[in-house]
Amino acid sequence: MRPSPQLKLTMCDCGNLHLTYRSLTLHFEKTEFYHFAEQVGRMATSISTRLTLPQTTALMNPNGQNVH
Repeated sequence: MRPSPQLKLTMCDCGNLHLTYRSLTLHFEKTEFYHFAEQVGRMATSISTRLTLPQTTALMNPNGQNVH
């Protein structure tokens, strides 16, 4: 898979990691990031072996539109 220009991982001066995807930035301590990455890797492996994902109920805004 090619790297995404919308995904960026940086380390700030304090040693924390900032994972940015599009307009969302998650801030992690190093060990938190390793645990997060491990879990995301497990989820990716899990969905790659399934044909479908479990369905969730969508939330509705006041206009009756689905919101994720």
